[in-house]
Amino acid sequence: MIYLDNAASSHPKPASVLRAVARQIEGNGANPGRSGHNLAMKASQTVFSARKTLAKSFGTDPEIVIFTANTTDAINRALKGILKQGDHVVISDLEHNSVLRPLVALKERGIITFDVAKTERDDGKTLSNFSKCIRSETKLVFCTHASNVTGQILPIHDIGDLCRKMGILFGVDGAQTAGTESYDLQKDPIDLICVPGHKGLLGPQGTGALILSSAFRITPLFEGGTGSDSLSEHQPLTYPEGYESGTLNTPGIAGMEQGVLYTDRHKDEIRAREATLKAIFLEELKKLSAFRILGDTKNSVATVSLVHPRDHSEKIAEWLNRCGICTRGGYHCSALAHRALNTVESGAVRISFGYRNTVKEAVECVKCLKKYQKYFG
Repeated sequence: MIYLDNAASSHPKPASVLRAVARQIEGNGANPGRSGHNLAMKASQTVFSARKTLAKSFGTDPEIVIFTANTTDAINRALKGILKQGDHVVISDLEHNSVLRPLVALKERGIITFDVAKTERDDGKTLSNFSKCIRSETKLVFCTHASNVTGQILPIHDIGDLCRKMGILFGVDGAQTAGTESYDLQKDPIDLICVPGHKGLLGPQGTGALILSSAFRITPLFEGGTGSDSLSEHQPLTYPEGYESGTLNTPGIAGMEQGVLYTDRHKDEIRAREATLKAIFLEELKKLSAFRILGDTKNSVATVSLVHPRDHSEKIAEWLNRCGICTRGGYHCSALAHRALNTVESGAVRISFGYRNTVKEAVECVKCLKKYQKYFG
């Protein structure tokens, strides 16, 4: 199979990631932070090493790197931990359901309100639209760095600067950019970022992180055992333990660390390779008349989505699957984006390149789409 679904989860993983996961499972099943014996201490060291690696990569302090199960977990912890009664939020019209649904739930409980800023191909217009949505009660602006549907990159530094000037917290969904884009939370106007381990960071599934720029107060999403202050009935609010109740995914965290180390060493190479693959794919795809390409393909990550004027995207994705090519058809858990793109009826076929894809694979995908056009119009 040709794997072109890296926006959902990267595949394959670097050998160092596989070795780290296997080494942890085979050699040490102890619970980090729960016991004083040597194996438990070694497991704790594994977790702390990963915490330091992520902190260095994202430009922050290790104690405010909070491990999560995925980006959705991280976003829920951020939104529900920050927002209080009467707060207002601004998001973009390209947000994933992991942002939209928690906000809708909070709104329906009468806790918050939110507005959706329209994104444009012109970054200045996008920034203006965000500015127009901000109110006196706005507590948080939260937006994706790059759309998981079109790959379009949003001007997060400009939006962050706007928030800093107005004293508003700014959060970023880095699901489609962590691993290829560079961050420094000590310098960037970003208060928090939510990232997956299993996409661009090339780690295992079931891993992610909520990473803060400073130790501002967030209410823990849930309570439980932290391995510290165990006689207290109340959840500790110390970073990071108070925000990581329960047993951590130590094998996954060990693998995630190796993924981060790999991407940090090869970031420029990965970015250039993916950009080349996207450019070649688009050049060939534009020769086909049957498909419309969505979004701004110039200012975007290595994700391309297309629609057919008559056929549903899932039919095309299934055709590609029969050709031996893994893509994703449908709505990509992103109702806002598909409404903004006017693709609610058809959805879109998403082709997303990764660090191990080749030019031959990109061209082969276009050949299969050309056959679809020939047979189905």
